Amino acid sequence: MNILLVSDVYLPTVSGVASSTDSIARFMTKRGHTVFLVCPQPIHPYDPHPPKNLIIRYTPSHEDPLFVNKAMTLFPFAWKPVHTILLKEKIDVVHIQEPGAVGIVALILSKLFRKPIVGADHFSLLQVEKVAPPLIRWASVPFVKLYIQVIYRMFDVIMVPTKTAEKELSLLIGNRIPITPISNGVDTRLYAPYRKSKKNLYSQYVLDSKKTHFLYLGRLDPDKNIDTILHALHKTSDNIHVLLAGTGKETKRLRTVSEKLGLQNRISWFQELHIQAILDLYHVADAFVIASPVETQSIVALQAIACGLPVIAANAGALPELVDDGINGFLVDTYAVNAYASKMAYLADNPVIIRNMGKASRKKSYIHEKSLVMRSLEAIYQSLLK
Repeated sequence: MNILLVSDVYLPTVSGVASSTDSIARFMTKRGHTVFLVCPQPIHPYDPHPPKNLIIRYTPSHEDPLFVNKAMTLFPFAWKPVHTILLKEKIDVVHIQEPGAVGIVALILSKLFRKPIVGADHFSLLQVEKVAPPLIRWASVPFVKLYIQVIYRMFDVIMVPTKTAEKELSLLIGNRIPITPISNGVDTRLYAPYRKSKKNLYSQYVLDSKKTHFLYLGRLDPDKNIDTILHALHKTSDNIHVLLAGTGKETKRLRTVSEKLGLQNRISWFQELHIQAILDLYHVADAFVIASPVETQSIVALQAIACGLPVIAANAGALPELVDDGINGFLVDTYAVNAYASKMAYLADNPVIIRNMGKASRKKSYIHEKSLVMRSLEAIYQSLLK
């Protein structure tokens, strides 16, 4: 097949959609398909080292005012690259990862060229409310709700990452368009439990081996609710240390909050991340913590369970699909600072529980094996050709 894959965000931006887009593109090329990827030009020079059958076409871009280091393209400046591909290449199916400016251009042109379209839904209305500027927040959610109802009814098939996302979207648009849950997936060979001594990792990242380390990895933006993690840490003893990895609009403010709480020596901050550093952090950590109420799945939580980490997660969004309370981690009310602190302290005091929950996490990750879930997406593409 020749697949036109369109995304309003791609690497090197730290984003679940960017990671999902890259995974889809590389898997489909490994299966022998040719993928034409259209996405905004990165803000900073970046070479994704695409495989032979992945052809990337960039659209004119500037920096997104809502997110750090994220490129965005305004409508309709993606028209030329998308139109050129549809005109010159024999495209069999179009996959639109987000209905942003680039995605809308692709939707319009795909309809004109009569191409079958798979649309993906990777966000929730609550996330829109969290990241929208205060002055327009009152109007943003109703507008996006209407936008979803109009746009998503124009796709032939809709892909969502979880059953939770399927339920939320079906309440908005009904069941006329097929909505199929397909996990973002995780490479369980790459993301796997650490089998070596952590001694060198403790030394490399300047960490105290006698402490219990809780990792958060991802964007540091308002929708991620990092404040709850910081205030929970403040209520625990000094034997607990937090690793905060990532960057975002909230980075400076969160550092100020941590200083006011006297947590300077209890948090390690990591901003510049590459794949080896990410793996190292999963391997040096004892558990993962995520307090975001807006996850439609959470790729970082997927990676964490694949690495055999217990997860303390908000009992919100789709996170309960990855965390079985009391089995491979704990589910906590989103803003319940004392509850987060209690669960962190409990794990820190019980290394055997950490190991057992970690084994349960690893076992749970197998149903999300990337090669397995991507074959389901490939089957959707093939069904549209028929």
